[in-house]
Amino acid sequence: MKEQDELLKVEGLTKWFPVRTGFLSTLVGQQLYVKAVDDVSFTVRKGEILGLAGESGSGKTTTGRLILRLINVTKGTIEFRGRNIAKLSSRQLKRVRRQLQIIFQDPYESLNPRMLVKDIVAEPVQVQHDYKTGEEVEERVKQALREVELVPPEEFMYRYPHELSGGQRQRVAVARAFILDPELVVAD
Repeated sequence: MKEQDELLKVEGLTKWFPVRTGFLSTLVGQQLYVKAVDDVSFTVRKGEILGLAGESGSGKTTTGRLILRLINVTKGTIEFRGRNIAKLSSRQLKRVRRQLQIIFQDPYESLNPRMLVKDIVAEPVQVQHDYKTGEEVEERVKQALREVELVPPEEFMYRYPHELSGGQRQRVAVARAFILDPELVVAD
């Protein structure tokens, strides 16, 4: 495998969450941790699909959140296109984020119930300042909804998440993830 083919390279990825303990543990002075992800390594090449399998609570979601730096890494490296993003500042990470997107497992939890579908799907474009006019944003939203087969898009754009079926909400989450044409998508 050539290095330039590597889109994502994860080495020794570790995430330990501190356990809040009582007075006795504080007295002893030993911090306890839950090892959510412990020494995970893998490589994903451009065009490749990688699935993580495991039982509930095995760290699959945490691994996805670590890759996108939604939570901080305890130890290890996350190289995206040869650059270690595990230690990037928030400002540096913002530039990389347009190329990394996530589709959360439960769209009902991840979609803002107070936002219209058009605003939910448009949000990544607006956050990344990846548009020239409001009309351009609207056209991109319509195209994204067409790509996930929410057609005609005008029928869905002015609805709220609770007005959609579970499958339609999931499609909105997919449209939102793909609207920036990312290089890597993590599907939880």
